[in-house]
Amino acid sequence: MSGRRKPTVPRNGHTLAVAVVARISGCANQKEMSLDDQEDHGRQVVAEMYDGPAEYRVIATVGKGERLDRPELAEIEDLLRSRTLDLLIAEDLGRIVRGTEASWLCGIAVDHGVRVIAPNDCIDTGDDSWEEDVISACRDHVGHNAHTSKRLKHKLMNRFKKFGGSTPLPIYGYVVPPGAKTYDDWRKDTAATPIYKQWFQLLRADPNGAAVADWLNAAGVPTGPHARKPTWDGPMVLRVTRNPLLKGMPGRGFRRTVKHHETGRRVSVRNADGPVYKDLPHLAHLDPDEWEETNAVVTAANKGYGRKPVGGTDPRAGVSRKRTRFPGQHACCWYCGRVYVWGGNGQTANLMCPGARESRCWNSVGFNGRLAADRVAAAVTAELYRLDGLDAQVRALVAAAGGGGAAAGRRRAELARVGADLARRKANLAAAVADYGPLPMFRDKLAELEAAEREHARDRRAAERDRETPAAPAGSAADLRALVGDKFRGLAAASPAFGAALRG
Repeated sequence: MSGRRKPTVPRNGHTLAVAVVARISGCANQKEMSLDDQEDHGRQVVAEMYDGPAEYRVIATVGKGERLDRPELAEIEDLLRSRTLDLLIAEDLGRIVRGTEASWLCGIAVDHGVRVIAPNDCIDTGDDSWEEDVISACRDHVGHNAHTSKRLKHKLMNRFKKFGGSTPLPIYGYVVPPGAKTYDDWRKDTAATPIYKQWFQLLRADPNGAAVADWLNAAGVPTGPHARKPTWDGPMVLRVTRNPLLKGMPGRGFRRTVKHHETGRRVSVRNADGPVYKDLPHLAHLDPDEWEETNAVVTAANKGYGRKPVGGTDPRAGVSRKRTRFPGQHACCWYCGRVYVWGGNGQTANLMCPGARESRCWNSVGFNGRLAADRVAAAVTAELYRLDGLDAQVRALVAAAGGGGAAAGRRRAELARVGADLARRKANLAAAVADYGPLPMFRDKLAELEAAEREHARDRRAAERDRETPAAPAGSAADLRALVGDKFRGLAAASPAFGAALRG
């Protein structure tokens, strides 16, 4: 006798204890009614194999089948080990878990006298061949997931390459007409172009995303139709800055998912093969060279400036990273080392040690932030007046500055030499390809040359800008002192730029 015709006897002698496992992934096209359908299927299986009374326990959940950290899996295991259950039914083993862990759970069930039936997989642990049947079903479920994932990824990438399909949600500066399916249907908002021009100009002058966010918020620029936040912040500004859509080259495949086998989670990682781009000039708000140059400046400015751990912990843990007014996040408590914050002793204009608020530092004395900023500005300007040899240094700087200076001439000559060298190397590479064919090593060399050419083009454009708009430094030490004093006096009152000016 095999399959469901084998008799099932309640271990308590009168009522069959049955657990029905139902699960859906929670995708857009799935409905909660599917859980009811799976429960009804389980009850029907029991009715076909047992005529007596049955008590049901339904475990119905919404979650990904590969996930091993779902609480219902621990609930199922505890139920199997309790020795109160007679029968465990799931429409297929993938409803419990998609992977070989299903075989492990079936083994626990058999060890504790629980019969497992998965009708769609034709599995019944009452059969002698149940173990190999379960392993075969697990293989099929894992294979189905892998094949579906590959099929979808290939299909979406193919549509992107062919006609710009599989578009994401639009960012600020883009309009998606109703019914639009591809990037060709998108339109850029021409009113956003001057905003992006000024945005990138500000970043080249000061690669601080928070400063640009303050400017955008003050100008009333919206964050975009699908942004979660109504106002800009530094990370949001830098995310949009790095989006190649702004130069008319949207990309796909920046990241990929890999499975973390301990938990079954799919985590996103950087795609080692790199993204695929599509050239769509009608969506460009910025010149590609301008986009490349600005992002290079931002990347270089932020490289290596992450907070370093002290004793394995963040020395400023719990302190906001947002842009703040000086001396907030600049002054430190002499006793405990915590960074002072605004709002000391109920006074919004004062600062105090945050440790005092948590009863971890006895220093509860606050100080006036505006007064401290004014005193610091006065101390800096006073120090300028005491510096020896400042007049000679200023005159040397004035002589070296400007488009017609000797240093600028040497810089232009060096750029011309580098450009000629790059052109020579590219010509030699083309000749080598013609002689030996497109070998992989030539492809790598070409990529290196193209990267060097982009960097050289950025340097050349920067030199041309300096030539067209030469710097206008102070003509004397007295002028320099006056400029510094005026700048600090203008910033000390309420501007976050005061701290940046001190660090600069």
